[in-house]
Amino acid sequence: MTGPTETAARPGSTSSNGAGASSGAGHLASVDPKTAAAVSVAWLVVANKPIYPLYVWWLVGSGTEVAAATALSAPLFLAIALGAAKRPLAARIALPLVGAMDTVFATLLFGRASGAELFFVPCLLLAVCAFSPGERRRVRMLVVVLFLTFVVVHGVVGPGGGPWTAAQVALVREMNILAVASLSAFVAWRFSGTR
Repeated sequence: MTGPTETAARPGSTSSNGAGASSGAGHLASVDPKTAAAVSVAWLVVANKPIYPLYVWWLVGSGTEVAAATALSAPLFLAIALGAAKRPLAARIALPLVGAMDTVFATLLFGRASGAELFFVPCLLLAVCAFSPGERRRVRMLVVVLFLTFVVVHGVVGPGGGPWTAAQVALVREMNILAVASLSAFVAWRFSGTR
């Protein structure tokens, strides 16, 4: 994957904050590796937001207008990616929270039967991976907030199914399961070895 994350800290270079990169290498040159990894996840989500309705159209053939509404959160993910250099901690905290908000919105739109609430899994993974062992308190607070949000959403939102038939909802669910697994794998891969 190429793009904004390629400017992340490189071993052996220095910066004013000690993160290990020269200041001229790009807008992420001075961020720590965990923030750079979080930014790459945010960029991946931004890139996929306009494509999601196309997946729905290709698989189901209808409901693309509702699916397009999920792109409303793209500016928030973009803000995280672009603001991380100035506020790395805020970016790492915001990413799982914005992801959870996006998950709640998609679950309200499509219902539990669509599998949209499964996106809480990569949100929880981000809440753990984006922080160092010395930041346990932040991790625990995020995990509690995310889990309680999941419990409330799971209890309040009905199975629904958005604008689709049961067979179409099953296809959307399969697509969302694959998307959750893919995003979770990317998060695990991208954060592996970061300190």
